[in-house]
Amino acid sequence: MKFIDLFAGLGGFHVALNALGHKCVYACELNDSLRKIYEKNFNINIDGDITKLDIKKIPRHEILCAGFPCQPFSKAGNSQGFNHKVAGKMFFYLFKIIKFHKPKFLFLENVPNLLNHSQGKTWNFMKKRISKLGYEVDQKIVSPIDFNIPQSRNRMYIVAKKNKLNGFTWPKKLKPKNNLKKYLSRNPKLIKEMTEQRKNAIETWKLFLTKMPKTKYLPNPLWSMEFGATYPFENTTPLKIKLKELKKMKGKFGVSFKNMNKKEILENLPNYSKVRTEKYPKWKIKMIKKTRDFYKENKKWVYKLIPKLINLKSEAYQKFEWNCQGDKFNFTRKIISFRPSGVRVRRNNSSPTLISSTTSQVPYLTWKKRFMSYEECLKIQGMEKLKYYPKTNGVFFPAIGNAVNVKVVYKIGKELFN
Repeated sequence: MKFIDLFAGLGGFHVALNALGHKCVYACELNDSLRKIYEKNFNINIDGDITKLDIKKIPRHEILCAGFPCQPFSKAGNSQGFNHKVAGKMFFYLFKIIKFHKPKFLFLENVPNLLNHSQGKTWNFMKKRISKLGYEVDQKIVSPIDFNIPQSRNRMYIVAKKNKLNGFTWPKKLKPKNNLKKYLSRNPKLIKEMTEQRKNAIETWKLFLTKMPKTKYLPNPLWSMEFGATYPFENTTPLKIKLKELKKMKGKFGVSFKNMNKKEILENLPNYSKVRTEKYPKWKIKMIKKTRDFYKENKKWVYKLIPKLINLKSEAYQKFEWNCQGDKFNFTRKIISFRPSGVRVRRNNSSPTLISSTTSQVPYLTWKKRFMSYEECLKIQGMEKLKYYPKTNGVFFPAIGNAVNVKVVYKIGKELFN
């Protein structure tokens, strides 16, 4: 069958559907550098801005594929939905193409948060619009790790067929395997460099773990800025009490507010505490309390590490996420991600999600003493056979993070088109 590839990116849908024996007759991608790479890889002319297309000129096709922009619905984005100035409107341009061409199959992908965005109203609206055109629509949250591809990457896949889906079933999950090793290269060529600030963060938390008593519980997450802090958090918030009262308290890392003015006090409060609200949400109260309780129990040895933690400067490095409960407290054969929520440590059975919105969250492999390479990211996403791909961090990592996983698309497509 003939298919079109909208919001094409690196061409994940193209690679998968090609492998299933289908032919791409049209593609579009806004990013200029990705468009050039797509043309070189697949020998096809590709259009740019979907909002400026003459939809009548799109060739006839039986399958429409689209990983339409996810930023409006993503938890990692701003979740503005249809109100997002640019990306929020993309569904409506996509819908126009579907309405005009009425392809036999639709195969779409987005972030899992689309399913529950605005209490489910956003997806229900989209689904009803597509259904009214005569399609039966189904959706499911699927991750590569479900099929022994070593990446935790939940995505919402949407399938639709004119009239009925005719007994379509989603591919079954496979028994988990620890197979990341076979996706790693012995001599990788393109590797992201480690900054001094991140080296410092790794060494500081590595030292912290060596001091950690074996029998103690390590809260996850651990917000080290709460070590020694006494500002109010359970029944009120620091911005809701009088300055005179606040001056009797302590801010991040136990710094006293006594001789500070209002501006200085604000500078010494954690960013997440500076919200003008009567009361924090329950989850935030819980996180703060867990860290403060941990500090009280472990003050003797933790206190000595506070200068090193302060020296990390960024709150993203001062927060720690130990996703390895039950393991020994060390970085041996662990994977580290530098996220806005903290320095996240996880076991080496799979890669964390490759994220499109940043170049800073590339997985760091402690036993290799390096970040995951370009080739390894491509292989995990099923794109290792691409001859051409971006060669700079600023283009490559957002592109690979935005891409659909080829092997997941192949498995779903096999069930859908058969």
